[in-house]
Amino acid sequence: MNVIDELREEIDKVDRDIVSLLNRRIELVLDISKHKKMNKLAVEDLAREKKILSNLYGNKLDDEYLKNIYEVIFRYSKSKQL
Repeated sequence: MNVIDELREEIDKVDRDIVSLLNRRIELVLDISKHKKMNKLAVEDLAREKKILSNLYGNKLDDEYLKNIYEVIFRYSKSKQL
């Protein structure tokens, strides 16, 4: 196996880990959704979204790149709560 194949295998593993973590995140979102419904709270919490983003900024990834990724995650999470 050459170096590129080995690196691609590692990328495949990371991709599986990312999907696993996204699944866990949605499980938590669904749990939160139940509590929001019981307490008649809004699905959208822009202050929370802003806090999440601010906690993620400042690493090796470009902030705008992270923001774009998380906008999709937030949108999907909100859709699962409706």
